[in-house]
Amino acid sequence: MPVPTEQKIRFEAFELDRQTGELYQNGAKLKLQGQPIAVLSLLLEHPGELVTREQIRQHLWPEDTFVDFEHSLNTHIKKLRQVLDDNADTPRYIETLPRRGYRFIAAVDTPIVPHQPKPPDPEPGPPKPPWWRRKSTISVAVCIAMAGAFYPLIAPPIERLRRQRELQQLKAVPLTSLPGTVTSPTFSPDGSQVAFIWWRDNPVGYGQLYVKVVGNDIPLLLTRWPVGVNAVSAAWSPDGRNIAVCRAAGTADDAVYLISPLGGSERKITSMSCGAPFMGSGLSWSADGKRLAFLHPAADDSTELFVLSLDSSEPVPISTNCKKVILPAFSPRGDYLAWACADTQEIIPVYLKHLSDGRVSEIVRSKEVPGGLAWSGDGRRLVFSSGHESGDLWEVALSRPNRPEKLPFGHDAGDLAVSFNGHRLTYEQLHTNTNIWRLDLSHPQAPAQKLVASSRGQTAPNYSPDGTKIAFMSSRSGNWEIWVSDSDGSNALQLSSFGIRSTGTPRWSPDGKLIAFDSRIGGEANIYLVDPRGGVPHKLDIDVHGNNAPSWSHDGKWIYFVNGQDLSNPKIWKVASTGGHAVQIAQHLGDLPFESPDGKYVYFSHDFQLWQVAIDGTGEQQVSGMPQLGSNDAWSPSGSGIYFVGFDANDKAGIDFFDLNLKKVRRILVLEKPPPGWMGGLPVSPDGRWLLFTQLDELSSDLMLVENWR
Repeated sequence: MPVPTEQKIRFEAFELDRQTGELYQNGAKLKLQGQPIAVLSLLLEHPGELVTREQIRQHLWPEDTFVDFEHSLNTHIKKLRQVLDDNADTPRYIETLPRRGYRFIAAVDTPIVPHQPKPPDPEPGPPKPPWWRRKSTISVAVCIAMAGAFYPLIAPPIERLRRQRELQQLKAVPLTSLPGTVTSPTFSPDGSQVAFIWWRDNPVGYGQLYVKVVGNDIPLLLTRWPVGVNAVSAAWSPDGRNIAVCRAAGTADDAVYLISPLGGSERKITSMSCGAPFMGSGLSWSADGKRLAFLHPAADDSTELFVLSLDSSEPVPISTNCKKVILPAFSPRGDYLAWACADTQEIIPVYLKHLSDGRVSEIVRSKEVPGGLAWSGDGRRLVFSSGHESGDLWEVALSRPNRPEKLPFGHDAGDLAVSFNGHRLTYEQLHTNTNIWRLDLSHPQAPAQKLVASSRGQTAPNYSPDGTKIAFMSSRSGNWEIWVSDSDGSNALQLSSFGIRSTGTPRWSPDGKLIAFDSRIGGEANIYLVDPRGGVPHKLDIDVHGNNAPSWSHDGKWIYFVNGQDLSNPKIWKVASTGGHAVQIAQHLGDLPFESPDGKYVYFSHDFQLWQVAIDGTGEQQVSGMPQLGSNDAWSPSGSGIYFVGFDANDKAGIDFFDLNLKKVRRILVLEKPPPGWMGGLPVSPDGRWLLFTQLDELSSDLMLVENWR
C-alpha cells in the first residue's frame, strides 16, 4: 500500500519522509523502502502506544489479499531493527509485546497527523480583488503561515527554557527533622498539613501515622497500633475528611483503613490485604474522592493493582501487564491513572491508563526502581525519584513522553507527594550509612571492629586469595562502584567508574589477578573483569544476556553466575572464565552461587533456603539439615560448614555457623544492628581467622519541602 504522505517525522538521529517513503540518518539515506517503511510510519502515528498485529495487517494488506502474514510481518520488523540498529531484547525504538503487537518507545520530535483524504475542489468563488489588495493579503497570509509552521519547532524549546528558569528559583528546605525515618508523605487538600508514617526507632522500629501543620514541629499521633503492626502507606482524601492508611503485620487485620486527621477510631474499608514491594506510596485517591487505588500482595510474590469504589465497597482489579505494580497515582484532573512496573531491575516503565477509553500508554522509562511518583497540579507532568533509596528527582511532560528532565534540586530522594492546591512538593531525603565490620573467629567473644567505613555505604566484601586485600562495593564516590583496599581497610582504590547505582558483587579470581563483578551499565546486567591493581574493566562475552552475581571455581576455569534475575527468573549458570557458551547447572530459582570448599558442589540460595547442585548439574537438592536463612544474600561456605545470618528462638538476628557434618548450628555473634538490604556474603579470610560482615549503622530520613511548585 502507499506510504502516508506529508510530514517529515524525526526521532533521535533519524528522519522519515512519509511523502517519498524514505528514511534518513543524520542526512544520509538508508536502504529501506516499501512495507517496512509503512510499518514504521504506522508505529510513529501512535508513539508509546500498542499497535496490534491486526492493526498492522489491516494497514498493509486488504482483506482479500492472501499472504503469510506472520512471516512477512516478522521479516519487516527484523529489517527495521537492522536499519535502526535496534535490539529485540533491549529495545531503544521498537518494543515487542508478545502475541499482541509492537510499540514505538523512543521520543518522537514531530507530532504525527495521520493522512487525510484530499478535500474536493472548492466551488467557484466571487471575482478576484485587485492585484494590490491580493498582494497585501498574500503577505499577511504568508507571515501567518510561517509563524504557524515554525511554532511547533520554536514553542517546545521556549517552554523548556521557561520551565528551567522557574525551577532554578526553587529550593528545598527541611519540613521535618525527626529522629528515625519518615515515609509516605501526603498533603491535606489545601496543602497546609502533611501526614506521614514515622518509624521512630533508628534503624528499626514500627511505623505509625502522624500529621503536622506545615511550619509546626509538633506532629500529632493518629494510630496506636501495637509493636509489629506497621503503617506502610497513606493518602489524604480530596475532601480532607479522611486519611487512608495501609497497615501490614501478616495477619487477617491487614487492610486499608480510614482515619480522621483529627484522630479517633479507624474504619476498615476493604477486607483485602494491602502493601507493596517497597514501603511508600501504595495508595491514591481519584480526583472526585469516590475511588481509591491500592496494591494487593498476591501469593506468587506478585503485586496487583485494585481500585476500590467507596460507594459499593467493591475492589476492581486493574489490568497492568505487570508482575510487581508500584506507585499508583490518579491525576488531579481525573483523566489518568499512572503506575510503574518493578518486574525487573533493568528498565522500569511508567504507564498511563486513559480513564476515558481504557487505553494504556507508556510515559517514561526509569533505569532504576522509582521511590516515588506524583502529578503536577495542572496534570501536565509527572515527577518521580530515580531510585528507591537514594535517587535524583525528575519530571516528564505528557507532551514529551520518554524525555525526562532532571530537577535542579533533590538528592538521595525516595518517596514524594504534591499539593495540587497549595503548590507544594515534599520528598523523603534519606541518609544511610553501611560499613564493613570484621570479627575475630579465634576470639568470637571479642567485640567486632569497624574495618571499611565512610559516610556513605560499603558492602559485599571479598578477601583476596592471599588475604592481603579486600574488594568491596561502595557509594562513597556518589554511585556504587568497585573498590579494593588493604586487609585493614586502608589505601582504598576505586576500580570502576560507571556512574550508576547498580554495580557490585566483586569476586577475586583464585590467582588474584582479576576481580569479577556485575554492572547494569547500559540497562542490562553483565559481568565484567578488572585488574585489581587498576585499569579499564572489560565485559565478559557470554552467549546469554542479563548476568550478575559472579563467583569463581577454585581452579579458576569457570565463573558461576545468575542469569535472568532482572526478569524475575534467576537461575544458576556457569561459563568458562574466558567467556563464550554458558551452561545452566540448576533448574530451581536461585541466587548468590558459591562453589563448595571441596570443589564438588555449587551452593545457592532461594526463598530463604540453601540448595546445592553438583558442578556437572546433577543431584540438585536442599542442603540437608540446614535451617532457614535470615537473608538470601547473607551467607558463605567456609571449611566444614556455612556461615549465615539467622534468627534464634527469641527472634534475635545474629551470625550463625552450620556444621555440614554434625548438622548442628552454633551462634557466633549477636547482631546489635540490622544487616543492610544487600550483604553479598559473609567471607572468611584464607587463614580462617577473620569473618567480614556488613552492618547498617545508620538509617534516617527527613521530609524536604519545595514551595511554589507548579
